[in-house]
Formats: sequence, structure tokens, C-alpha cells
Amino acid sequence: MRFSLLTLMAAGALIASNFLFGVVVAGDTPVTKPVVESPVKAAGKATGPFAQLAEEEKWTFDPPVNRVDIFYDLEAMLEKQFGSELVDQRIIPGVRAPGDEINQLREWAKGELSRIEGFIFERKWDDALKTTESGIKKLQPRVGDDSAIAQITDKMKRYRAQAEEAKIFEEAQEKFDALGLRVEGILWSPVGSLAVINGEPRARAINERVKDCVIINIDTNRVDFLFHYNRRRFEFQRYVGEEVVANKPGQTK
Repeated sequence: MRFSLLTLMAAGALIASNFLFGVVVAGDTPVTKPVVESPVKAAGKATGPFAQLAEEEKWTFDPPVNRVDIFYDLEAMLEKQFGSELVDQRIIPGVRAPGDEINQLREWAKGELSRIEGFIFERKWDDALKTTESGIKKLQPRVGDDSAIAQITDKMKRYRAQAEEAKIFEEAQEKFDALGLRVEGILWSPVGSLAVINGEPRARAINERVKDCVIINIDTNRVDFLFHYNRRRFEFQRYVGEEVVANKPGQTK
């Protein structure tokens, strides 16, 4: 009986010691074991500038088909479509090819040149000047693109100068004819000839003034006059007995 009691007491003491030890351990700070991520999950985590974005903000712009974007490489597109040679000439899609434009401009220039030559032949100096001015203004920027256009432009410039000279000469001729000078006769002499001119009180010699002109030469049958008009000098002739007919610019006798 006594032995059983002692055995029971020993068992109770052992249980009490185990309980106390468990309480002390439970009251300590729990130790957290490090969590090791699986290699698959760690590899899938985003890095870089988009790592801090939310999942709904992580998207890529995918433009619809045939969408015209304001940001594009025009030169690369043209080179792919037309080739590098046309890209160097800055061709824009939808605009005529440069060869067609040059051909049309060349044909137009030939037509204008024919018109100018017609005006020159008909002595219509004002029309010739107007046409040459407009033609040169249009062709001058393209003279470096085509040799034919350059040649036509040079011809137009020469026709313009010719028309200007002819116009001012005819204007001066008209002013001179309006003076009404008529050579009635010549008193010729190897020493010094004299010219008899209507309206003059006496015969005139070389370098003498007659109205608005000066006699510069007296021949056996004509007199040469020097006439100033529009800051330029012109020489006109009058033959003995020649009738004076005043003409308007652009008209012939």
C-alpha cells in the first residue's frame, strides 16, 4: 500500500515539472523561420521600372489595323515604298512623281516660248514682256532640275531684253518723228557741208542743234541726228525730201 502511494507521488511530481517547463517555453518570444519562396514564383516577379505598377496598369499599346499614327518615320516609309533615289528628292505620298511634274513644266515652257516668239515677230513688245516675265518667274526656280527648262529660261531672258530694247527704240523713234524734221537739201563741201532743214532760218552744220536733237553727220543725200530719250542716246537719219510719218510704238511704216 505504501509502495503504491510513493509511486503515485513520483508520477505526479514528474507531470508537474513537465507542465512548468512548457509554460516557460511558451512564454518566450517565438522564433519565426525564414520563408523561402519557391524558385518558380521568384522568377516570375517583375523587375525594372514597371515593378512598382499595379497589375491593371501593366499594358502594352496595340494600335488597330490601318491606324494613322502621328509619330512615324516618313523617310523610312518613303524609302520602302519608292526607293532611296526618290526619297532623296523628298517625295510625299499622294503627290505626282517628279518626272511627271518636270515633263508637264517643260511642255508648258515650250508653249510659252512659242507665244513669245509670235509676239516678237508681230512686234507686240508689251505682250512679249508680260509673257516673258511670268514665264521666267515660274521657270527660274526649276532651272537646276532640267536642262531643257534651263535653255528655255535663257531664251526667254534674251527675248525679254530684245523686247525691252525694241520697245524703247520705237518710243524714241516716235518722239523723234514728232519733231517733224524734213531735210530740204544739202550744201555739200569737203571742208564742211550744210543741211537745209525746214523751219530753220538758215542752213545748219555738224554739231549744231536743231530743235531737240543735234546734227552729227551730213552726207550727200542724208543727215544723221543724235536724239536723247529716257536717258539714252539714239541716232536717226533723214534723207533729202523724205516725208515724215509719225508711228505709234509697235507700228511700222
